[in-house]
Amino acid sequence: MNSRKIIQTLIWELERGFQELIQTLMEISKEEAKWKPTACSRTLETIRQWNEQGNEWISSQSLDPISNIEFKVVHLAQCKQMYDEYAFREGILTWHDLECPEWPHCIDYLKETQKRLVESLQNQTDEQLDDLVRTNWGDMWPIKQIISTMTHHDMYHLGQICTVRNLYKMRKNGN
Repeated sequence: MNSRKIIQTLIWELERGFQELIQTLMEISKEEAKWKPTACSRTLETIRQWNEQGNEWISSQSLDPISNIEFKVVHLAQCKQMYDEYAFREGILTWHDLECPEWPHCIDYLKETQKRLVESLQNQTDEQLDDLVRTNWGDMWPIKQIISTMTHHDMYHLGQICTVRNLYKMRKNGN
């Protein structure tokens, strides 16, 4: 008998964290999303160039590791899409193939990639959680590690998004 109780719990956790993220994003203005914390912050243009030109390009840049909110949202969406593509689908997408929509359309992109990932997980059983699946860089991970990584990834970047937004508000208020 195939059990799905653990899968359903993991999906619940993935969705719970994601809803917290979306709730926060819905309160962010375009000005906040595009604001650069530093002059060399990573922006949507950084992702576009990185996707187009690859890791060599990004390593040659003088960019702060701090990015704007819009960057973080597109980064989350693209990572979800790549993890899903390689773990549960054909594994043929490259970073060149991915979307890079501007604010607020990147929120819809993030929702779409989340929905697709959850649908993939719903097709799994508890017995498959230890099955090894591919990552986009070629490693083999158990399905449970894919789910855990995506859950923690959302929360990690939610914390960063809240921090960048607080910095924006402080600077806007002259602090």
